[in-house]
Amino acid sequence: MKKQNALWNRIISSRKLRCGGFSVVLTAFLVLLTALVAALCDGLENRFALQADYSFNGATSQGEITRNAIAQLEKDVRIYAVVPESGADENLLSLLNRYDASSEHLTVSRESLMKNPVLKSHFTDAAGSNQVTDDCLIVNCQETGLSRVLAESDFSYRSFNMESGFFDEVMLSYEKAITEAILYVTQESVPTIQVLSGHREKSHDDTDVLEETLTESNYRITRVNLAAGDKLNPADPLMILAPQYDLTEDELNILIAFAQAGGDFFFASEYSAPADLNNFNALLRAYGIEQLPGLTVAKEEDVNSYYADYPVILMPAMQDTDVTHSLVSAHETILLISEARAFRIQEPQPDGVMAYPLLMTGEAYLRAAMNGDDTVEQQPGDAEGRFAVSVWSDKMFEDGTVSHFFTLGDCNVIMDYWMQMNTSSTAFLLQIIHSLQEKEPVSLDILPKPAQRESLSLGDITPAVIVIVMLPLLVLLGALLVLIPRKNM
Repeated sequence: MKKQNALWNRIISSRKLRCGGFSVVLTAFLVLLTALVAALCDGLENRFALQADYSFNGATSQGEITRNAIAQLEKDVRIYAVVPESGADENLLSLLNRYDASSEHLTVSRESLMKNPVLKSHFTDAAGSNQVTDDCLIVNCQETGLSRVLAESDFSYRSFNMESGFFDEVMLSYEKAITEAILYVTQESVPTIQVLSGHREKSHDDTDVLEETLTESNYRITRVNLAAGDKLNPADPLMILAPQYDLTEDELNILIAFAQAGGDFFFASEYSAPADLNNFNALLRAYGIEQLPGLTVAKEEDVNSYYADYPVILMPAMQDTDVTHSLVSAHETILLISEARAFRIQEPQPDGVMAYPLLMTGEAYLRAAMNGDDTVEQQPGDAEGRFAVSVWSDKMFEDGTVSHFFTLGDCNVIMDYWMQMNTSSTAFLLQIIHSLQEKEPVSLDILPKPAQRESLSLGDITPAVIVIVMLPLLVLLGALLVLIPRKNM
């Protein structure tokens, strides 16, 4: 034992150990301290999303609107990021990290359908537009029971500029889509649009683009079949889309009671739909509106009233009314109305009714029933003039209740994807729904961000070029200032 203690004393008293050992211990301590500091900083960054956004478009940053919306959250929301293990959108993940750190009411988790397949069956989109896939976000509020599924198409868009003839650049809307989804699922009640069925109206396959547009704007769609006993809610507008069969007397009475309770109507027709549906026509006449038979065709000499060389594709003039004033002010007035039906406003108007046109054609005529003649050229006897292809009517009942009725002479303008993307169709549709609904849907004024960096121009690189050229020149000038005096010594 004494020998062992002596050996240990010689080792620890060794000059080499004293000098080298201290360095080793100090180095190990510094390495450990650095690792702990790095782990602490990494944990703080993940917890509070402290990483700066150096992206050219600020795609991973939150704006003031989002920060204010999240600060007012009172219900817990969980976001399931169902994204692939590799090839995931890093900008999206970075933004989700900021959402996770921004509130105790928000939780974000990264998921995989392979590891957690129950997500696909457990969550459904309350708006009904998207399905759970291998690359989506699920925004869920357990307290309200509402969910939104956000697909890749919800995060970007690209529109066609009719003036330039080219597509606009791709724009990213990560922040708008996610924040609106969070507010949507935490609502106590969701703005709803009722769609009438049972009269061979447009089917779900026909209206999928329309319904997707409305659900992406945070409305809920429900179909109502009066013959099957479904009930109408006067708080929610009723859409009637090109019916082929007439209402029964009982159904007409139900719609009249719906109107007297303050219910509003969105009625879209088309020239090929039957114009002799007596009970539907009686409903329209109660609001001072009549359907006109035949196809509305622009006169060729009025070249500004139709699209390209197609006089059956109208470019109507939007009237500046209380309903459309915001669209006119924002120059959101370009609409293409194809194969349209026109309407006439009754004179005099029924008691308590005030009807006025929203969209007017240029010089046009109504091509009457063709009787085997499929020409659209004007024939003797065809009515001509300027026609209303969209009408708004307000009807006040004796107890002071007001019901609104909107008509549109073409379904394609609100149901066609190309129309939605390349004209003011979406803005027009949402403005009409908002005017009928008189409720604010979840819609935030969060500006999209460009997906592509702008190309460098000569003006962009000129300062850098000047700096690069000036640096060696300054060094040379300094050298000359030193060497020239020495040469003369």
